Amino acid sequence: MSIGRLLVALTLISLVGCATIPNRPARPARSSYSCMETVVKEKVPTHAPDKRQHCLAGGFIARYCSGSEAYLAGAGKEIKDLFGGGDAEWGDWRADRAGIACARSANDDDALAKCCEQSGY
Repeated sequence: MSIGRLLVALTLISLVGCATIPNRPARPARSSYSCMETVVKEKVPTHAPDKRQHCLAGGFIARYCSGSEAYLAGAGKEIKDLFGGGDAEWGDWRADRAGIACARSANDDDALAKCCEQSGY
């Protein structure tokens, strides 16, 4: 993929991330990285299966930070896996996106978790 196409894709992803989140809770940190890191550390159970962790991480980051940051976190994680010796999987990206979609309709954290479960994660 050319750098131009990558930039266009990231721009479109950012625009999709602007959807309204119902009952958005307070942002836990000012910077994007700190917000994403705090949410994952505080909200995503480490004992959950991998795809469920991805769904919850995407959803909670969208809920507490923003949709754009959730897409960025999911893409960044897979790029890190791809070039850092991890296990990059298309299924992880699908689970991230499912969580982000759940955040758009969930009124609270429990509803988001239930949505991920109903989505197969």
